[in-house]
Amino acid sequence: MKNILLLTILNLLWSCSGKNKVPSEIIQPNEMQNILWDVVRAQALSTEIARKDSTINEIAETKVLTQKVFVIHNITSAGFNKSYLWYTNHPDVMRIVFDSLNAQKQRESQLEIKERNHPLRIDTSRKLNLYRKFTPLKNPVK
Repeated sequence: MKNILLLTILNLLWSCSGKNKVPSEIIQPNEMQNILWDVVRAQALSTEIARKDSTINEIAETKVLTQKVFVIHNITSAGFNKSYLWYTNHPDVMRIVFDSLNAQKQRESQLEIKERNHPLRIDTSRKLNLYRKFTPLKNPVK
């Protein structure tokens, strides 16, 4: 809980300073965190799918699922790459995004531990949201 409070304070202080202000054409830190979180989960999902079905190419599946993440977040691959490059050139800002991702991962891990210890209280809606995000699109991007 202290880590979450500390990260919130750091984010607040960072957002008030203009030193590393993110340009408007670059994906903003909170949205970048959400996109990166979904990209990581898409990669994990593609690994799991490829492990269960040997006919599926993991690299191709990762590209498909990552493209779906971009569609969900209404961005292009080029826009993501441009923003990611900006963040890699501004490590102070990137560190804040990654620290927030780490805190989010810790919260997810703690929730999973609680679910294992209390199987009758499992929040299936949270798990279904991940499934719904990556189900085939009705109008795939070409």
